[in-house]
Formats: sequence, structure tokens, C-alpha cells
Amino acid sequence: MSVVEPERHKGRLEVHVKAQALAAYTALIVKNQKVFDPEVDEDLIKRIKSYSMDIYEKAWAANKINAETNQINRAMRYQLQEEALLCCDRLHADIGIAKSVFHLRKRRMKYWSGLITEVRALLQAWKESDVKRYGQP
Repeated sequence: MSVVEPERHKGRLEVHVKAQALAAYTALIVKNQKVFDPEVDEDLIKRIKSYSMDIYEKAWAANKINAETNQINRAMRYQLQEEALLCCDRLHADIGIAKSVFHLRKRRMKYWSGLITEVRALLQAWKESDVKRYGQP
């Protein structure tokens, strides 16, 4: 028997699933050289791809750290969560620049930006949940 969507609660790994989807989507679209022409700005393309991968990798690494064992582990986990959030902000800024440089469609920007915003919100909620559970590092 299924549960209607408004009554579902978010799974613990949802942040990782969404971060992985963001990284995969980003890798897929920047690969299209007709839109993301490397001759126009190859460094911007690399940064965009790198930030999207970093978000997923840092969130995954943070999840693998057991914050219950000691304060050092808690601080490391918190730091990785903060870095993933910062990568979200940097990715948002860079796709804003890419919109002008590569003349991206409004529809693509809205979807892509929405993915980043959703991942960022999930990361922030996870970090706040950890602070409630384990205290400020």
C-alpha cells in the first residue's frame, strides 16, 4: 500500500540521492559542446562541473564520519557539510555567469537552479539536525 506524497517523510539518504542527481545532470549538460562551447570559457565549465561533484563527494564523505564517537569526528563532519553548502553557493553563482556567457535558456536555468536550491536546503537541514543531536562542534 502506498502513502500519498504529502504524508511521506523524507528519507535519511535523500540529500545524497539529490546531490548525486545534481552532479549527474550537471555532467550531462556541460558535456554538450553545442551549448557549453569550451572555446568560449573552458575554465567556467570545469568549475561548474567540479562544484557539482564536490557537493556530492563532500556530503557523502560527511555521512561516512560517525559524529557520535568523538568531538574531532563531529567537527570534521560539520566542516564537510559547510564546504558542501559553500559549493552550492559557488555553483549557483557560476551558473548565473554561464547563463550570460553561454546564452542558456530560462527553462534550463530554472530547473538547474531548483536542483541546487533543493540540495542546499537538504544539506542545511541535515547540518541543523546534527547540531541538535550532537551539539555545536
